[in-house]
Amino acid sequence: MFKICPNCGAHNTATAKFCTRCGTSLAGVVATAETAVQSAQPTSENEASTANTAAVSEQSSVPSSLTSSSAQNQPVTPQQAQSQVTPPDNSQQQVPPQPAGTRTQSQQTAQGPAPTAQPYQQADQTQQQAQTPPEEPNPTVEATKKYAGSYWRYLVDSIKHPATVTRPYHQYFGLTSLAITIVSLALTIALMTGSAVSSLPGAIASNVLMTFLKLVFLVAVLMIAVVAVYYLVVNGMLGDRRRSFLTFTTEYAFHCNWMVFFSVFTLLMQMLGMINIGSIFLIWLLLSLGSGLFVISGTYMLFTAQSTNRFDKIYAYLIVGILLVIVFLIIMTFGLSSILGGIGQGINDFGRSFNF
Repeated sequence: MFKICPNCGAHNTATAKFCTRCGTSLAGVVATAETAVQSAQPTSENEASTANTAAVSEQSSVPSSLTSSSAQNQPVTPQQAQSQVTPPDNSQQQVPPQPAGTRTQSQQTAQGPAPTAQPYQQADQTQQQAQTPPEEPNPTVEATKKYAGSYWRYLVDSIKHPATVTRPYHQYFGLTSLAITIVSLALTIALMTGSAVSSLPGAIASNVLMTFLKLVFLVAVLMIAVVAVYYLVVNGMLGDRRRSFLTFTTEYAFHCNWMVFFSVFTLLMQMLGMINIGSIFLIWLLLSLGSGLFVISGTYMLFTAQSTNRFDKIYAYLIVGILLVIVFLIIMTFGLSSILGGIGQGINDFGRSFNF
């Protein structure tokens, strides 16, 4: 019985744990008594010398007891016959059959390295590319798309049933509606006055533009102040503390979101050049309806509030009116003084340009 090394094909004793030629572990190799298929003679002197060395090492591994018993013509026991290994002939070395497609160490040395399997590499690269996860979308863009879609649903719901808020909405939707309204009206006025300002000298045009920006800022402050007055009365005097200021603004704008469509419509008419003497009446009508809805929305929010301190809503409405007058006077005093000063300066510059 002997063990055949799976790496180099050398014959080893049945009890050997490592190959005597290459040192490969023989722990999982089963001992066999069959003779291996004889292979072709070594093609080089190096292989022949390697086979001789293996044969000498195998001869030296035979137990001395078997050698002495054979010399004295003594009978050999079956155990001794199995452990005895006959060294192979130097001219015809027995090599175990190797799997197809494998090469011995000498053949690899003589023939050089195996060619690179480019098709397999390309397949691996393709597989790696397929396993690469797709690029994640930009979270800012996705959040903006989601916000725009939700805001559009908010507008549609407010147009269908402006008096009934059926679901909670994002707290910034109200400020978004006010911003769209103010910017649309500002752009409409800017386009209407742009042609006239372009024919004026540079200093006068700059003065008119600055006055226009002040007017837009004044309108924005006035709208926010109106919402704030209604919130303070509803939250403080009536005791309805269900909503924060941003949530209150969102519901306030929900009742008057028609003004968003009116302002955008007037801007589109101006951009398409459809504003003339006949359409000015329509524009002023739309602006009046938008302003009326804005005022009515505050009154509706006041009378639909849940009063917890039994304060009469009629008195609360009167207090709102007084506060709005005070706020309007304060804003107009500081804002209009600056605007009127700019207009006066523009008139003076215009007069000087004509040597008046």
